[in-house]
This record gives sequence, structure tokens and C-alpha cells, in this order.
Amino acid sequence: MVSRVPAGPPAAPGRGRAAAGLLVAAAIWGALAAGCGGPPGAVPQQAPEGATVPAAPGAPAGSGAAANVAPAVAEEVLRAGGQVYVRVVEGQWDVWVVAPEIDVKPGDHLLLGKGPLRKGVDVPELGRSFAELIELPALQVVDAGTAKASLALAPPPGGQAIADVYRDRQALSGKPVKVRGRVVKASKGIFGANWYHLQDGSGVEADGTHDLTVTSQADLSVGDVAVAEGALTLDKDLGFGYFYACIVEEAALVKE
Repeated sequence: MVSRVPAGPPAAPGRGRAAAGLLVAAAIWGALAAGCGGPPGAVPQQAPEGATVPAAPGAPAGSGAAANVAPAVAEEVLRAGGQVYVRVVEGQWDVWVVAPEIDVKPGDHLLLGKGPLRKGVDVPELGRSFAELIELPALQVVDAGTAKASLALAPPPGGQAIADVYRDRQALSGKPVKVRGRVVKASKGIFGANWYHLQDGSGVEADGTHDLTVTSQADLSVGDVAVAEGALTLDKDLGFGYFYACIVEEAALVKE
């Protein structure tokens, strides 16, 4: 969400007007940082009202089947009453979940089940209250490779894997590309477009070839699987530290 800049007196010509422009730009970049892969230290969003852990298409509710929409990593772990309480960062979400006790520690990769969001949950054994807590039937600790494989999607007919777009980017520059990906981050209404990060399980996180940014007028949500098609742009520099080795702007984006 774009932060609102408080209204103030009219900007004086020259320096005052430039300063006001910088405030507006800072608000826009703040929105991109929160929802579209900003610089280190950007704060992920909290669970939305009435949300559950987002389910991958076809994941049965309450079954303990993997329901990840993005890589999920344990950040904090607490234990009480045979339950494990884990703060999980998954895509742009930063949430607390509770599940039956398992051996989990900070830094572990997780496959998540699906469950309801509870508000204002007191846990006397821990001496604390959770503003929001998602109750899961199960958690599973896996290695990074298994976590990545759980999110794998096949390229669309006539299309490419996201990793292949990066591999062949010089040959594909300015040409149409077509990928299938899961929305793992979304920022709406930035520079007149919606910004999405798509992943298909290919590529390497360490070098950024696992994630493709697309802009579109289509309205999608985190967890949606979609096919994106549009011209590939290389080395897009938006300033303020936002640089995209590959980006597809004004993409045709169709939810599956």
C-alpha cells in the first residue's frame, strides 16, 4: 500500500517543489519495498483480515498437505503445551503459526498446512498474547531443495521456465516471453500498474534467477498461478536502488 504523504503548504518553486517530489517518490518506493522485493530490512506484510495460510491450487483444507505459495522459513520458535509456535516469513507475509510439536528451529525451511486465522490468542504458558495466530494441522521441516521442488510449475505451451528467461536473456531482449508462475509478492497501483513477483521453482535464489518481476493491469493475489506474456526488458533501473536484470512490463497476465 502506498504511504500517504501528509498535506502541507504549497511548495515553493525550485527547491521546495523538488523536496515535495522526493517525499512522493519516497512513499512510492516504500510501497515497493513492502510488497515487491525491496532492499534488505523491508518489513513483510502481516496476515490479512480473515486469512488462512494461503493454499496452493488443489491443496485440501485441513489435510496437512503442503500449501506454500512461496518459500517459508522459520524465524522464531516457541514451545508450550505440546504445541510449537513459529514465526514464519513466507513471501511478503510475516505471521505466527501454531501446530502440533515437531523438531523445528530458526532457519529451517517449512512446508505448511492450511488453517484458520485466530485473533487475540492468549497463551498463559508463554506469558504472551498473539494478535494473530494461524492454527495449522501440521508443519514439515524440509531441506531447501525439497521446499523449492514443492513450488515447481511446468512452463506453458510455447513458453519458457523463469530460469531459462534469465539464461537466454541477451537473445530474448525486447522479444516476447511467456512464463507460468505463482504470485509470491504483489504491489498494487504503483506507477499506474500492478507489480508482481512470479516464481516457478526454477532458477537459483542466490543469484536472483528464480524470480521474475512483471507489471500488468490484471488484478491477482498472492498464491495465484498465472501465465504472463510480454516483451522482456533488460537492466531496468528505476533509481533508489531498484534495478531489474529482467522485467516484463505491461504483461498480459492470465490467472489459471
